Amino acid sequence: MEIFIKKLTSVDIERQLELPNDTRSDDLPPFHGSRDIEFPIKFGHDGVEVDVHCSRIAGRLAFTRGWVEIARNLRLNAGDVVALRKENNGRYKMTVRSGSA
Repeated sequence: MEIFIKKLTSVDIERQLELPNDTRSDDLPPFHGSRDIEFPIKFGHDGVEVDVHCSRIAGRLAFTRGWVEIARNLRLNAGDVVALRKENNGRYKMTVRSGSA
């Protein structure tokens, strides 16, 4: 199940990935009354998993700690498109499509 697709901006890469407005928190692991959650997201064809923190900031959802390191390691650029989906096994996977393609 696809949770969101987003075309990245420079702020998404340098600070935090603000999730699109239509992203529902119930598509993510439960917050259980907390402001932050942490969960593993699998990246790329090699299936590397990285723990990403998701925070509710002023009513918006954003990937915070962990995200900037991922963006740098994957060498993401403004204009690239990321998609997060929940797989049948309940795990999360992010795919990246180059904006220059």
